[in-house]
Amino acid sequence: MKPYAVTTGDTVTFATPWSSLLPLRLSALWQLSKPRVTLLVWLSALASMWLPAQSFSLWQFLATAVGVWLVVASANGWNQVLEWRYDARMARTAKRPIPSGKISPVEAATVSTLWGVLGVFILWYGTNPLTALLGAFALLTYVLLYTPSKRYTAWCTVIGAVPGAIPPVMGWTAVDGRLGWEAGLLFAVQFLWQFPHFWAIAWKYRQDYWQAGFRLVPFDDDEGRRVGIAMLATSVLLLLVSLVPVFAAWRTVWYALGALGLGVWMTRVVFRFLLERDARSALQVMFTSLGYLPLWFTLMILTR
Repeated sequence: MKPYAVTTGDTVTFATPWSSLLPLRLSALWQLSKPRVTLLVWLSALASMWLPAQSFSLWQFLATAVGVWLVVASANGWNQVLEWRYDARMARTAKRPIPSGKISPVEAATVSTLWGVLGVFILWYGTNPLTALLGAFALLTYVLLYTPSKRYTAWCTVIGAVPGAIPPVMGWTAVDGRLGWEAGLLFAVQFLWQFPHFWAIAWKYRQDYWQAGFRLVPFDDDEGRRVGIAMLATSVLLLLVSLVPVFAAWRTVWYALGALGLGVWMTRVVFRFLLERDARSALQVMFTSLGYLPLWFTLMILTR
């Protein structure tokens, strides 16, 4: 018995009950959380816990790990609840849990809400209220502001970059308990990092997104020149911001050399996209950015 229902246009028939094929249902819920997207954001929060001068307990670590994952999973789940009709129009997203008929929008909304409430609750009692409030703010802005804005403005990435940059701040406050300039730096790095990463994806799949009703490419730039310039500008700014810990005497020259190398690597790949403006160079930006962020956090931890 297949768990998939037939999708026709904006209509999906849900026929598989919860009582059957439980492993496949659980797999569908796992995919609802967008685990590959959640993982990178989740790791940035956990990595940030090692950056304050204070130590943390195993309980704090577990509470942060579970709480952040649930909050991010909730945001991703609600994103799919609100966009499943649009996802059904694109080949690359049509197999997601809701448009494929593995779970219904009501089921997905219920589970996503439970994830969010439980995640905020765990962060509140397992770390501190500040971290929980940051999580709630990130969740609400992602679902209520960023997700609907994707259908109306190509600058939705700017809106989405705000909640997308909050997880490392949560990792910091879970240990330090306050918002200092260091938390602002973590926010700035992850905020700027998102622009070359997501604009490269948006430009590569621009036709699919456009046909599905999403406006993700700024400037309506089919040739990619103006998008490339914007990506290059944010990459250079990311490089400069990443050097702030050295000038603030928070990190040593060894960190400076590593951060400079990572920044040049990222900027060079983005510059190549600006010159070539094709699908291959866009993919190179995407994969390079996926490597940049964990390497930068690793550098920050190793040069404490």
